[in-house]
Amino acid sequence: MRLLSLFTSSVLSLLSVTSIAAPTSNTSTALQKESHTTYSFPNQFHQCKKTLNYNIFFKGQKIGHYQRHIVWKGDSADIYTNSEVDVLITKSKMDSHTQLHWSDAAQRFVTDKFQRTISGLMAGNVSVTFSDDGHNSTVTEDGKTQKYTNALAPILDGDTIGSQMRLDLIEGKKNFDFIMQNSDETSHYYFAVVGNETINTNFGTLNTIRVNQTRKSDRQLSLWFAPSLDYQLVKATYHRKIVDLEAVLMSKKMDCPPKQLFKK
Repeated sequence: MRLLSLFTSSVLSLLSVTSIAAPTSNTSTALQKESHTTYSFPNQFHQCKKTLNYNIFFKGQKIGHYQRHIVWKGDSADIYTNSEVDVLITKSKMDSHTQLHWSDAAQRFVTDKFQRTISGLMAGNVSVTFSDDGHNSTVTEDGKTQKYTNALAPILDGDTIGSQMRLDLIEGKKNFDFIMQNSDETSHYYFAVVGNETINTNFGTLNTIRVNQTRKSDRQLSLWFAPSLDYQLVKATYHRKIVDLEAVLMSKKMDCPPKQLFKK
């Protein structure tokens, strides 16, 4: 049972950090602040609705699938995700809903709240609300409530981290770190761009940006983002002990307002 728990948690970790969408940059009024570009959401701007479908593999064998659906409402977004994974003899399903918004004050995406339900192995319900631009969080898991605070950086969920990471890549950053809210703790994750790689994908041969998780000697998480596909994640791998996982983008659907497609 401990092995099954490790396997399932590794799958969920791999799926937590993927990309969604970033705001448009108002280049005519963009300001430089501490070497960061200042972004804003003009009132006339509308984000694309996006649906991304991934297959999940363990040592080359398909074990499940994962879908993310993103709906933008001005400067905020709803992200609906669902996945199903056959872990050895146990089938696990996950459904989650995240609400996030762009914070002009924090100059980044912050999470408003998220809810996650897992059935099968590691079954449970987690509901989290965030306040003070993400510096405070309240986690309710199966009826028990805990509170967390981080004065230095916002606490984010996995979907919001994916959004911010994508924006960091568009901005040309090479190193970034995040505080992620888990069900029973917060964890500090560090990432670094290790270079550009040309890889074969379901959309042909693509030039990608490879990002690795750093400061973790017992595991390796690698992410490949394709600038030509709206800087979306096209591949991810996760290796830890006997765990050997891969997520691959199989299909995508984007519904964008006229003349706004991939605008940045």
